[in-house]
Amino acid sequence: MPGGKTWISSYSGILAVVALLSVSVSGQTVTAPRNDNQIWNETQLVKVLTEKRDLVMIGGIRIGRNLHQPVDERVGGGVAFKVHPDLTIQPTYLFISYQPFPGRIINEHRLFLNVTGRGRLGKYTFTDRNLLERRARHGNRDFTVYRNRLQIDYPARLGSFEFKPFVANEVWYSTQTGTAGRNGWFRNRFTAGIIRQLTPKLHAEFFYLHQNDGVSRPGNIHTFGTFFRYRL
Repeated sequence: MPGGKTWISSYSGILAVVALLSVSVSGQTVTAPRNDNQIWNETQLVKVLTEKRDLVMIGGIRIGRNLHQPVDERVGGGVAFKVHPDLTIQPTYLFISYQPFPGRIINEHRLFLNVTGRGRLGKYTFTDRNLLERRARHGNRDFTVYRNRLQIDYPARLGSFEFKPFVANEVWYSTQTGTAGRNGWFRNRFTAGIIRQLTPKLHAEFFYLHQNDGVSRPGNIHTFGTFFRYRL
């Protein structure tokens, strides 16, 4: 029947268009962007246990996808051991859930060993933080990351406003094979900001951070962030 053939041809054409649109939409949902603009916040509550031990409770959130929605939520805690006035060792646990781009959700347990030392040269303070972290991801192989962050700060004053400007740089090494096809150094973070003691118990940092990463997606990130530490 000529009419039947026409109807079948039209229906087949509609199905083809729908299929093409579905493929296009699906392709868009799995697109992994290289760049992003984000806002970060981390807050720590510190409870003194003894003269040389502190309980540290940690919470944080990051707004990404060009500042449109949360992409990283984290919570955990640790114990800081002050083995020397200028040396602290802090084992820490964090649970992290992040959604770097649409269609990608990662839930991760992280165990950290944080060893931080400080030194002074005149009014300059040098802080060297070494982080060894073990990452356990749901449905993926575990791996280890080493991070080294060197920070330099200096006391300053504008009228009655006292603060410490600082700069820092952090490099990352991973045992996980990335898209480059090898393990190794894969990320660098440069940070600049100010440190301000808002009250005797409340420490605050306000900063800009730029991340370069050729493996992760998004890997290149511009961030404005805040860090607060409150001593209970």
